Amino acid sequence: MAFYQLDPAHRKDLALSTTLTVLVIGVFFGIYGLILSDKFHKPSAAVLGATLMVGTGVLSETELFSAINWTALGVLLGMFIIASSLREAGFFQWMGLHLARSVDVHPVLMYVLLPLLTAGMASLLDIVTVALFIVPLTVEVFDGLRIDPVPFVIAEVLAANIGGIATMVGDPTNVIIGTGLNPNLSFNQFLTNTGPIALTILAANAAILYLRNHSFLHRDALKRLKEKRPLQLPSPASAVKDRGLLQVSIISLGLAVSFLIVHTFLGVSAALATLLPSFIILVYESSRQSEVRDVLGRIDWQVFFFFGGLFILVAGFAKTGLLVGLGNLLIKQSGGNLALSVTLVLWTTALISQIVDNVPLVTAFLPVITAMTAASGLPVAPLAWALAVGTGVGGMATPIGTASNLVALNILNKEKKRLTFSRFAKRSIPLTIIDLLIANAILLLRL
Repeated sequence: MAFYQLDPAHRKDLALSTTLTVLVIGVFFGIYGLILSDKFHKPSAAVLGATLMVGTGVLSETELFSAINWTALGVLLGMFIIASSLREAGFFQWMGLHLARSVDVHPVLMYVLLPLLTAGMASLLDIVTVALFIVPLTVEVFDGLRIDPVPFVIAEVLAANIGGIATMVGDPTNVIIGTGLNPNLSFNQFLTNTGPIALTILAANAAILYLRNHSFLHRDALKRLKEKRPLQLPSPASAVKDRGLLQVSIISLGLAVSFLIVHTFLGVSAALATLLPSFIILVYESSRQSEVRDVLGRIDWQVFFFFGGLFILVAGFAKTGLLVGLGNLLIKQSGGNLALSVTLVLWTTALISQIVDNVPLVTAFLPVITAMTAASGLPVAPLAWALAVGTGVGGMATPIGTASNLVALNILNKEKKRLTFSRFAKRSIPLTIIDLLIANAILLLRL
């Protein structure tokens, strides 16, 4: 069928010599192997890959600049400044302590509300940052009550992954997807398409996990709570390190979300929508005679080298035509049917994301989505939602699927071994399959 074929102009752009093609493929898979090995510094591996792609002459200077998704980096920079300032001000501990004190640390209520709080914050802020502060608080509180914190942490980390798919800024991969496809997808489009999926599977997970842990919560946990009363929790006010910074950061977050909602109507970039509110934090810190570099120093700049290197690495690999070929293969397998194409993208990326970090996976898969739409005329948006959900939900099945999973396990096992990889996977894989089935159904119903 004609729509499975590349047009001649596109094929010419991708044409490389056999030797160069083999070299580029070797560089790509070698660098991805280093990234996945966890024995090599990931940003350094990505920058090395980008350097090798440039060194081979695969990308021209113009292509090198256009390969980097500057809008995505701008959005992430703005949100990282806001998230790091909230963290510095003590926002996460403040929220967690407020919740714990409001329900008097009742295990059943905490089991329901902590994951909801985690998902809500993860929908707007980096899920790793959220996990770094919610999980230690959970462990500290329940260790103090001599209640096993593992069921609570598992519920939280799964909720963080689900919350991350709800909006365009919840997970860095959504930013890459929203700004890396043509046409770009807005914050509102994510909210109305991936948001309902996140809410539905979050509710399903909460019900399943509650039923599974009903005996533990109502017998063991409640019994230990009564034995350990009264539990002296710190005042939420004690968690606030800088009240002024906290207020400014919350205002900046509210403005960033508001601007993201209306930025398409205003005709401005999504990057500007987050960078402008984050600039308020920089102005505030400067007005207090604080060094702005202290604010910028809280940002993990290595992340941007990692993303930038990946963008260049994938752009070079795309010139081999293999990613376009994969897109054509998926279209061929689905017969050009939109429902089958969406299902293939969802389950393929979900399966791969269990062993591959979702950022490099999404970066490599965007050209595949582009090829699928170019080859068949299918709309971009449904495939984008499938990619966002597949990588976001699929990654939560294993401890190495997402960075937040690894963070949670490291915190849990810091003092003693409480949760093994196999025990985590045993609890998370069945939920992941159920969540993907629910997401698949919703995606198809909305076509």
